[in-house]
Amino acid sequence: MFDWNDLRFFLELHRSGRLLTAARRLNTTHSTVARHIERIERHLGTALFVQHAQGYELTPSGLALLKHAEAMENVALLAQEEITQAMTPLGKVRLGVTEGIGIQFFTPRLGALFESYPGLEVELVAVPRFVSILNREAEISIHLERPNADLLITRKLTDYRLALYASPAYLERAAPLRHREDLARHTWIGYVDDLIFSQELLFLNSFCRTPNVVFRSTSVIAQQQAARAGLGIAVLPNYMARHDPELVRVLPGETIQRSYWICTRRELHRSVRLRVVWDYLLKLCAEQQHQLLAQ
Repeated sequence: MFDWNDLRFFLELHRSGRLLTAARRLNTTHSTVARHIERIERHLGTALFVQHAQGYELTPSGLALLKHAEAMENVALLAQEEITQAMTPLGKVRLGVTEGIGIQFFTPRLGALFESYPGLEVELVAVPRFVSILNREAEISIHLERPNADLLITRKLTDYRLALYASPAYLERAAPLRHREDLARHTWIGYVDDLIFSQELLFLNSFCRTPNVVFRSTSVIAQQQAARAGLGIAVLPNYMARHDPELVRVLPGETIQRSYWICTRRELHRSVRLRVVWDYLLKLCAEQQHQLLAQ
């Protein structure tokens, strides 16, 4: 029988794909990770990983072990949750969000949550990509597309609207902009095409067939700053830009609508601390529909 502790190293190598990354996350050395993997493989009499240029990939035997290892990890997490809640109510919740809604919308509105639950601690992972629930990067994650995975509980968080914005200085020096057809004569701000993390962000062509994009960024906050600096027209969520004193709404009739989805792992959904944050975010978005869906 192999050592149950070895499964931690097995799961981390699977999630990170590389020995050095797994070692860093486990606060150990890559040789230690390799030694634990070799020990499981020796006890089971089969290879669990195959190494490629891109990293480590599970073999069929590794895939078979994965579901049992994750089930054991889930039981351990629930046991820890139950004991922790009995001793100290609430605790830490890691929330993975894309930049716009995470930094510009959620963060300024979390005060009431901490007032109601003094024992709560929130870690906000706000990055220009999706944060993985399945790889344990976060316990709750917000997405632009509905995730499809049996291990997840997913719910629509809210719809929101985006529109066109530019700085007064840019509009003063640029070509006249009165109709949709005029957009082709303007410069644009957008995402880096080959680094885009969701098809839902491919919206420049919804406004202009061949936009002249002069500045691209993976960050929507950088795009907002570029628009404020007068580099061109940006497509921004209304909740981010409509009250920005350094931006002007362009062609007010032009708008598009997108959605945010909230998800977590099924077994974590029973967690008290997680449900507190989950319910708060749903309630917050329901109460703030006038901001999120503003025309």
